[in-house]
Amino acid sequence: SSLNFLHPTSAAAVCKLQAGMAPTDYDEDVVADLIQRIQVYCYPRRIRVKEFFNDFDPLRHGRCTAINFHRALDMIGVSLTDAEADMLTEHFTNSGANVVPPQIVNYIKFCQAVDEVFVQGSPAEHMMSSSPSSTQLMTFKASSLEEEERFMHALHRLASLCKARGVFFKWLFTDVDRAPIPSPSRLSPYMGGKVTKEQFIRRFPFKKEFDPKDVELLADNYLTEKGDVHFMAMHNDISEVTSHEAPPFPTSPLFLKPDDSEWSQGRFSAVDKIRAKVVEKRVRLKEHYQDFDPLRKGFCTASQVKTVFTILNLAKDIDRNDFEQLIGMYTRDDGLFCYADFCADVDKEFTIPNLEKDPLAQTSMPDSHSTMPARRNKVNLNSEQMAMWTWLEDKIRSQVRTNRLNMIPAFQDMDRTHTGHISKNQFHRVMATMGFNLTEDEVNLLGKVYCDLGNHLDFNYADFMKSVDVPTEDVELAISQLQAPYQGFEPAQYFDPRGKVMQSQHDGLLA
Repeated sequence: SSLNFLHPTSAAAVCKLQAGMAPTDYDEDVVADLIQRIQVYCYPRRIRVKEFFNDFDPLRHGRCTAINFHRALDMIGVSLTDAEADMLTEHFTNSGANVVPPQIVNYIKFCQAVDEVFVQGSPAEHMMSSSPSSTQLMTFKASSLEEEERFMHALHRLASLCKARGVFFKWLFTDVDRAPIPSPSRLSPYMGGKVTKEQFIRRFPFKKEFDPKDVELLADNYLTEKGDVHFMAMHNDISEVTSHEAPPFPTSPLFLKPDDSEWSQGRFSAVDKIRAKVVEKRVRLKEHYQDFDPLRKGFCTASQVKTVFTILNLAKDIDRNDFEQLIGMYTRDDGLFCYADFCADVDKEFTIPNLEKDPLAQTSMPDSHSTMPARRNKVNLNSEQMAMWTWLEDKIRSQVRTNRLNMIPAFQDMDRTHTGHISKNQFHRVMATMGFNLTEDEVNLLGKVYCDLGNHLDFNYADFMKSVDVPTEDVELAISQLQAPYQGFEPAQYFDPRGKVMQSQHDGLLA
């Protein structure tokens, strides 16, 4: 059991029992009082008495001689007589087969008894300075209920101002405070927690915000019996409202709104998504899996499958559910993943197995439709939304054609990297600039159609312009001619270099 300094008799008995010593003729209460005196001395100075015994116990077996025990007590600084020191030495002396003289005093038990003060709290008799909680017996008594309400209002204002302006109230008076017990070595001992009333009024920080009568009222409420103002008690009262702890680290947690939209990639399996991405990037999977299969058995572990996806930068394109679906499709009973079958299914887009057995078979190259599951992910609209979208686009298309609006440069100003996508807010700003008064619901409806990257933010304005600003046949012909490959100069068939009509071969034969 632990030592309780508030019960001297039982504390000394516990120390005696723990030390393993025989009963003696001295009074146990006197030993408990001595230990309490040492605790009172060590607690405000935060002294750990074990440090003074380490030099006398090089082997660290927890015992020292009686002379060294006396020396350690003198080094601690406690004022003890020789008789009191001998009494402590006799109390903590061990006896037994394992105790070898002259190291017979168990200083470890003595240190544990003294250090209990740091576990239990302040001793009952604290002779250094009175704690702020013990100074709440104020000499001031409110004369009326209105005066007490005025005092509480002033105290609340003081706490609010200290919290808002970051003022640590007790630091304003630490240079002029006075201890309750004067010391001959220092004329003005610090950390007493009290100042005179004149010093309190002179150093009060909020003189502009407070009426002088309110400052006087605060000072009178915290007056001690000797006429000093206990600013530490006031600081403790305002600290219940004011917190001087470090502010919490600023964070910006991500809160995703619930999305009930059905995306187009939900119709495709994990193999279809990976096949489309492999075709888009033109990568081969089998060679990377063979690095983990030196015997070429066609099997690997699930973690190695994820490693290959990470190496090929495919892990970000499939989520956890797709990966678990893929593992369940190609995993055999012993838990190994059959990458040979998986690679064969993915490579069907590049080649057809056993093509040499069918010489009349025709193959086609991968096109944009092959990579569509990997590049685009749109929201599936219902019939009502489709009808609303068709009516809205017809309205925009009519206005663009009537007013001959050239909207592409306005969108390209927002798309500095020429990706063909801008944010939905930027799309709304451009449409408002061009004179289209679209509501938020209409913008969200268009976003469901043209936000094709799996989110509701990136708007594909290129596809939107192809839909609302359809070029005429002449414009399409001019664009096709402009984008056609270069053709060299060909001489005219009917005119010579001088501009005269050339005679054809048929006319020459008739002549």
